Amino acid sequence: MKKIIISNPTDFEGEIGLIEQLLIDKSLVFHLRKPEKSCEELTEFLRHLSPKFYRQIVLHSHHNLLKKYNFKGVHFTEINRQKLSNEALVLMVKTLQKKGLTVSFSLHSLEAIEQLSCTADYVFLSPIFQSISKADYPSAFSVESLTHFFENRQSSVPVLALGGVCNDNIEIIQAIGFQGYALMGSVWKVG
Repeated sequence: MKKIIISNPTDFEGEIGLIEQLLIDKSLVFHLRKPEKSCEELTEFLRHLSPKFYRQIVLHSHHNLLKKYNFKGVHFTEINRQKLSNEALVLMVKTLQKKGLTVSFSLHSLEAIEQLSCTADYVFLSPIFQSISKADYPSAFSVESLTHFFENRQSSVPVLALGGVCNDNIEIIQAIGFQGYALMGSVWKVG
């Protein structure tokens, strides 16, 4: 199963060192999600990370930084995906993938997976369980509906579970049919 770690959205003391410790595992994919940072602030944050780890990082915002850094890929949140026309999104995804970059999306319904109009390397589906990092953000799916979806789905895009995922429920995620999972709150102990 694919395992991804998403950064804490807010900075904390010792964060850079912890990120670099995680990225020693070369198989780890790290999603850099700092939604409140300006492009300049994110650039300053990246300046403190060793460049040898950049190819493991997928960028959630300020995608223009791809010109400056050798990242693994780009993630489109639902908000930044909806800002683009379908044609513009398809063209952008093809261009990014031709450059060898991964492309992923945040989705919040089973229908959105089936209706995705472009090729993605994987998508996050959330919230699967009660969120650890966001209060009052309960699961949006039942185990039964998810299992039924994976048994009958048309799309072949890998779907990763997000939201409330921790070591205690990874076996459940695998049994349901997810191809992987993303961790955030359980790693950073936020919430």
